[in-house]
Amino acid sequence: MNMKSWRSRAAAALSISVAMVTIPLAAGSASADEKWRYYKTYPSAVGCQTAGNTLAQQGRINQFTCNSKPVGGATYYDLFVR
Repeated sequence: MNMKSWRSRAAAALSISVAMVTIPLAAGSASADEKWRYYKTYPSAVGCQTAGNTLAQQGRINQFTCNSKPVGGATYYDLFVR
């Protein structure tokens, strides 16, 4: 009888431990699917990178990317953030 009681307590403790780990992981994964948003177009890659770094240092974004696009004979850079 004592052994069954020990097993029941161990199973309950394990269930609680798994729930404590699973719930925060599930809650945090929603932000991982955040979509990229267009922010602004820059005439140079350096300007785009500088703007993205500034936003990240200010804590306004987590990630950024600069995508080049040819327009006429020039190349512009779109800043996307998330």
